[in-house]
Amino acid sequence: MKRTAFVLGTAFLALVLGLVVFELLAIAVLTDTDRHYVSARERFRREEDTYIGDVSRAGGPCQYIDSLFPHPYLAFVHHANPPCGLPGINNIGLFGSDFPSERRPDRFVILVTGGSVAAQFGQLIPGGPKYLEETLNASYQSPTGQPFLVLNGGDGAWKQPQQAILFLLYSDVVDADVTLDGYNEHYYASGAAPVRFEYPANNFMMVNPLAENSYDVVASRWLLGRLVGYASRNRVLSRSHGAVMIVRVLRSAVERLSASVGERKTTVQSIFALPPDWDRERRMQYAMGQYKKYIRAMDVLAADRSVLAAHFIQPCPAIGKRLTPEEQAVVGDLSYAGTYARMTEGLLGLRRDGVKIFSLLQLFHDVDHTLYEDHAHMKKDARGESEGYRRMASAIAQSIAGEWGLKPRAPN
Repeated sequence: MKRTAFVLGTAFLALVLGLVVFELLAIAVLTDTDRHYVSARERFRREEDTYIGDVSRAGGPCQYIDSLFPHPYLAFVHHANPPCGLPGINNIGLFGSDFPSERRPDRFVILVTGGSVAAQFGQLIPGGPKYLEETLNASYQSPTGQPFLVLNGGDGAWKQPQQAILFLLYSDVVDADVTLDGYNEHYYASGAAPVRFEYPANNFMMVNPLAENSYDVVASRWLLGRLVGYASRNRVLSRSHGAVMIVRVLRSAVERLSASVGERKTTVQSIFALPPDWDRERRMQYAMGQYKKYIRAMDVLAADRSVLAAHFIQPCPAIGKRLTPEEQAVVGDLSYAGTYARMTEGLLGLRRDGVKIFSLLQLFHDVDHTLYEDHAHMKKDARGESEGYRRMASAIAQSIAGEWGLKPRAPN
C-alpha cells in the first residue's frame, strides 16, 4: 500500500515537474519567436482572431463564426437564431432597424453602407446611439419634412462591391444613400495581392468552407477553432503558454493537411486571379478602376431611382491625427499611409464627374486625445457612446446638408 502511494506520488510530482518545465520552455520559445514577452491570454486572443474573428460572446460558448449566415448575393450576414445568434439582427441579417419592403411615407430613409466602421456608425448595439440619425433629426429638416430614419447597411469585413450590391437590392425602398468606406478597400486598392479587387473576405470562406478545403480539412479547422475557444476561456489554460504552444503545433498540422490536398483547378483564388505578369502598379491601377466603377454605378442607380447619394472616405489612424501612446499601442502597422492617401486622391477625382464624394481623413487633425480603439474603429464607452463617431456624424451631416439642400432646424 505504501509502495503504491509512493509510486503514485512520485508519478504525480514528475507530471507536475514536467508540466512546469514544459511551460517554461514554451514561454522561452514563444518569447524568442516574437522577440518580446506576450501574455498567454493575449496570445490566445490573437489565435482566436485567426480562426473565428474579432467578435465573440464573452465568456460563452459561441464564437463569431457561429453568428455568420450565408447570403446568396451579399456573401455573408448574421443571424439571430439561438443559441448563438446576435442581438439586434434585423430582417435581412444586419444590425439595426428592419428594412422596409417599400418606401415609407412617414420617414426619410437613408441607407448607410460600408464595412464594420459603417456598421458601428449606423448602430451596432441594440438601444445604442444612432449617430447620424440623431444628428440629422436634431439639426436638419428632411426634403419630405418627415423624420430621418437611418438603415444600417454595413457589416464586418464588407467592401465594394457588397455596398453596391446592397444598394442595388434596396434602392427602391430608400430615399438616400451614404457610403462610408475605404479602409477595407485599401488592402486591394494597393495592388499588393495578385487578385481582383472583388476578392472575398475570409468570412466568405467561414460560411462556405468547402470553397477552399476538403471535408477533412474543414472538420480539422472546426475542431481547432473549438479548442482555441475553449482554452481561451478556461481559467487555467488561458494563462498557459504551453497550451498556446500546443495550439500552434496543431495549427501547423492542419495547415500541412490543407497543403497536402491535391491540386485543384477551380478555387476562389483562381476565380479572382489577375494575370501573373501584372506588376503592383498595374494591379493598383486596375483595382482603383474597379473601385471607381462601383461608386459610379451606385450614383447612376441612385439617379435612376430618384435617390440622393453621397460617398465618404473613412478616416484612418495613419493619416490626419496625432496618435496618443494608447492609440499607438493598438493601431498596428501604419506603413499604408502613402497608399491610402493615393487611393483617396484618386477617388476624390470623381468629383469632376459630378460624384458627391468627400474625404474624412483630416476629421481628427485637431484631436490630441484617444479616439481609436484599434486599427480602424472608434473608442466607445459602456453605453456605446463614441466621440469619434459623433464627430463623424456631424461632418457627414454638414456635407450632405450642403449637397442635398437640407434646411437647418430652428434651435430649441
